[in-house]
Amino acid sequence: HSSRTRQLWPMRENMSPCSMAAEANTTVPMGSVALVGAGPGDPELLTLRAARRLEAAQVVLHDSLISEDVLALVPPAAELINVGKRCGDVRDRGLQQREIHDLMLLHSRRGRRVVRLKCGDPFVYGRGGEELEFLVSHGVPAEVVPGVTSALGASASCQVPLTHRTFGVNQVRFVVGQSQAKALPDMDWAQLARDAGKQTAVFYMGFKSVGSICKRLRDNGAPEETPMAMIESATTSNERAFYGTLASMPAVAKKHEAEISGPVLILLGPTAAFPAHLEKLSAGRPWKRTRTGSCDAC
Repeated sequence: HSSRTRQLWPMRENMSPCSMAAEANTTVPMGSVALVGAGPGDPELLTLRAARRLEAAQVVLHDSLISEDVLALVPPAAELINVGKRCGDVRDRGLQQREIHDLMLLHSRRGRRVVRLKCGDPFVYGRGGEELEFLVSHGVPAEVVPGVTSALGASASCQVPLTHRTFGVNQVRFVVGQSQAKALPDMDWAQLARDAGKQTAVFYMGFKSVGSICKRLRDNGAPEETPMAMIESATTSNERAFYGTLASMPAVAKKHEAEISGPVLILLGPTAAFPAHLEKLSAGRPWKRTRTGSCDAC
């Protein structure tokens, strides 16, 4: 797809969202829209249904962070449109989301099979619920195809179990690392700190807030020695994992800040130290299967 012409939303800068939708030919049957989870990056982690929907797509509206290996599965004849937020764009995110809604409606009214390709799973911090509400309210035939959310991909790829009986970890919590106001989210931090020794907390989109996250948890009584892992670009050839504790992770993040370019997940809890545990069990023998394939190297 390197030679393919890719469009960036909005499709036509001089058209309002309403006029874009109105221009479609409403005499043709509405095309279907599939909200498809692309998984964490490795195309081999796509579901069979996701791959089939991509193969049949006539229009694909995709997030910016979708890997090139996944986009390579889109048919050459399909229209490929990047609807991700562009770096430095000063426009409100809400407006951008409305424009994405209108693009889905526009192409559906043209009778096209549309795939809205989203990182991870559409319903885990993917705004899939908002998009499904819009589609249903406008009478667009829609389906949701689940994807491997990044927490599960990172867990398997880096061999960090999210639960483990002998580690005393019997619960998992997915948390967003920052709110829409670019501040720490409003949640029960005291409860999160109290459960730090018996759960795995996974912070999505929390890299820029890791210092504040660690401080808030320490201030609420979480033990400073609580293990943490920070995983960049999970399951892809660019995957990197950094390990530390609640006390040391802010310094680790600061040290590598300039070189981090991919999406980052932060795992907090006893099993974040599991790779070190496996290293001891291995007694020097190789314990992690060597990956093969251009998009599979760790």
